[in-house]
Amino acid sequence: MKVFIATIMAFITGLTGLLSGGDLMKEMRNKGDISGYAETVEVQKELADFNVGDDGDFTVLQFSDTHFTTCISFGDLFLLNKMKEQVRQVKPDLVVMTGDMINDGDSGMFNKAYVLRTVAELFEDENQYWAYVPGNNDGMNYGTSEDVAAYLMQYEHCLVSDVREISGGTQYSIDIYDGKELTHSLVFLDTMDYDDEDEDHIYGYVHEDQVEWCRNEIMTKKAENEDVKVSVFMHENTPAFSKAAKRGEAYKSLYPTVMKRTEDYEIPKNQPLDDVFTASGCVGLVSIGHVHPATSQCSFYDNTYYHIAPQTTVAGVKITIHTSEDNFRDMYDFESVY
Repeated sequence: MKVFIATIMAFITGLTGLLSGGDLMKEMRNKGDISGYAETVEVQKELADFNVGDDGDFTVLQFSDTHFTTCISFGDLFLLNKMKEQVRQVKPDLVVMTGDMINDGDSGMFNKAYVLRTVAELFEDENQYWAYVPGNNDGMNYGTSEDVAAYLMQYEHCLVSDVREISGGTQYSIDIYDGKELTHSLVFLDTMDYDDEDEDHIYGYVHEDQVEWCRNEIMTKKAENEDVKVSVFMHENTPAFSKAAKRGEAYKSLYPTVMKRTEDYEIPKNQPLDDVFTASGCVGLVSIGHVHPATSQCSFYDNTYYHIAPQTTVAGVKITIHTSEDNFRDMYDFESVY
């Protein structure tokens, strides 16, 4: 009920702003275009480190595929208020948004800049740190994924960064310490948008320079602590997800395994990334969005959890990382949040 009332009030405020013909209306006319923003600001940001709790746990609340268009429509506002309530309910150490935060803007009402400001200000108001990786829709129109990441960097609680010299809009990691020792690292990758030049691949893929960056980043963590463990967050799947769907073990009894539908979303060019994860021996979780399952999907395969978050319109996902556990099977717990 509180979510519904908050949504009604926000809707009336947004509608009043539009009808008054102010700055929001002017911005709507150009779809909130932020094209070229990445060329005007520094795209690398020094990111905060985190410490585990006294119990050794670190909690992530994952949101995915919100597909916001304006953040003033009733549907968008309802979802925003639902996210705010879930943040207050879970009190996570970190929120992670795994792509397609914004719709592609091809039709109807759309305001890219206002969506970014509204989502970022939600987390600022809650004093909640959050991380973001682009999806295939985020950089489609009115600003690339690089522009989106650069725009978000101005917000204190948004932990996002990019390596300008390589492909994609975001590549970075966030380290988690147990006292003075690095115990876990979260790696964030841009899985790119559509690959129009290759008729065999509808979706983009992680490019060679990104794969090499990921390999080096993981090796740097292992050089600091050879026992470090790594969780990876990105938007699109790798071939290992299809293998996990066929051969993996469900996270828990009656918990659905990774959807067979991942075969329809197969991206063979992401195999080199799988090879990096496997060779490292320290990646215990690869978590994505993109596939839009009705429930959270998770399968344990080849000593790694492959997890697909549902659209946030259905649920968020609380991921608890028990960093003190020695084996990956017991290191993670997944819980849908409604």
